[in-house]
Amino acid sequence: MLLFALLPNVPNESAKPPRGKPVTRRTVLSRRDALTAEERAAAESTITDGVLVLLASVPKGGVIGLYAAKGSEVATTAIDARVRAAGFRVAYPIVESGARQLTFAEAQIGELVPGPYGLREPAATAARVALDAIVAFVIPGVAFDRAGGRIGWGRGHYDATLAAAPAAVRIGIAFECQVVDRVDRDPHDVLLHHVVTEVASYRS
Repeated sequence: MLLFALLPNVPNESAKPPRGKPVTRRTVLSRRDALTAEERAAAESTITDGVLVLLASVPKGGVIGLYAAKGSEVATTAIDARVRAAGFRVAYPIVESGARQLTFAEAQIGELVPGPYGLREPAATAARVALDAIVAFVIPGVAFDRAGGRIGWGRGHYDATLAAAPAAVRIGIAFECQVVDRVDRDPHDVLLHHVVTEVASYRS
């Protein structure tokens, strides 16, 4: 297993975000989409290791709020398998019509069905999980900074959900090419506790 280091937040010209969230999304997505299959596979293996290192201090038997990857997001199939093997339960988000907060339900990743915005989510019959039962969230995003800032797709679902579950550990996962010096933040944005890439585990 690779050991992760906390890297200093030294300005990097190539990592500076363009001005404004929409431009940042376009720029960072182009970087992420350009990764080769080999680069992605190697990075995802290291990221999975990093997530398990962080979850080692979380009480076993609790629920991990995971996500099913969309497009070029970091894949989570290996994380799902390893957190279950480590003694955790796994729940996936559901986007409820008209609601800002996500609902979570326990499901196997192979049981997920098509949902809104091209996402995969638990079936309507899956057992719902209360937000306060989730001990850690593993969260996707488009761009991140080393201080726990995150830019998603702009719908605010994760920010509203994390604000309602303040006791849970918040772990963002991304490829290093998604990390910029600082993301633009709005007042409602919720900072993450950790951002894990194939290079480092950044702690806010």
